[in-house]
Amino acid sequence: MLTFGVLGAATVLGAGTAVLGGGDTAVPVTMTPEVHASPVAVESTELQTHTKVGGAAYVYEVDGQPTAYYVTTAFRTRLERWYATHLKETGQRPDEVRSFGAWTPGAEGSWHGSGEAFDVARLRAKGKDLVSARYDKWRDDTAAEVRTRLRLYWQLAAGLHLEFADVVTYLYDSNHSNHIHVDTGRFGPTGAPRLIPRSEVQVQAVQAMCRHVWGRAGVEITGHLDTATRDATAKVIADHGGQHAIDDGVEGWRAFLLPTLRAA
Repeated sequence: MLTFGVLGAATVLGAGTAVLGGGDTAVPVTMTPEVHASPVAVESTELQTHTKVGGAAYVYEVDGQPTAYYVTTAFRTRLERWYATHLKETGQRPDEVRSFGAWTPGAEGSWHGSGEAFDVARLRAKGKDLVSARYDKWRDDTAAEVRTRLRLYWQLAAGLHLEFADVVTYLYDSNHSNHIHVDTGRFGPTGAPRLIPRSEVQVQAVQAMCRHVWGRAGVEITGHLDTATRDATAKVIADHGGQHAIDDGVEGWRAFLLPTLRAA
């Protein structure tokens, strides 16, 4: 659980859009505004009740039992869209989504209390892990096993970043060593995520993806969008037909995250 509250000049057009200058071709950029909202705790009766994510059973990680979870309608839409994208881009077919929870009663000051957060622990099929966010369980495995686990972990995180404003991992603190927390606080329930360069959480994730998915060992996990990080992400984007920098709004963010999610 979590409590929260390069291309040249961009010409802002309003309504969260801009055009990047340079040459004769204008490249549109969607600059989703930050809403700086605060969560408002609600009762479960004010939320939707579900027992599945997509076609997979929702299973409580603590006891391994299928159960129900409660979220807002808008959050459910994002969760379903994330799941569909994950299946499409990875080819995985989970029959269980294991979680430490969504809505939590009495969680004042937390997006869990408002039904707008979800903690992903594992995706499983036929009794085996497809991808595990249980860093606490496998971080001391063999070097080869940890490399594989980290690659899958950060591909999972890339897909989550496509839909959710805040995606919090083991890099944030030890409380997140057994799950990845997602919520929609930064951009609101319907705002499309983009990279905020001052966000240490987002930039650390980008750097971890560069290292563990793309093998860019020269990228250090500092939380600062430095030259090495910009160069590494620019190459990933260019190699996959993109024309944005990673911080060029929604388009630049997706141009890096989608290839990372689908990387073999």
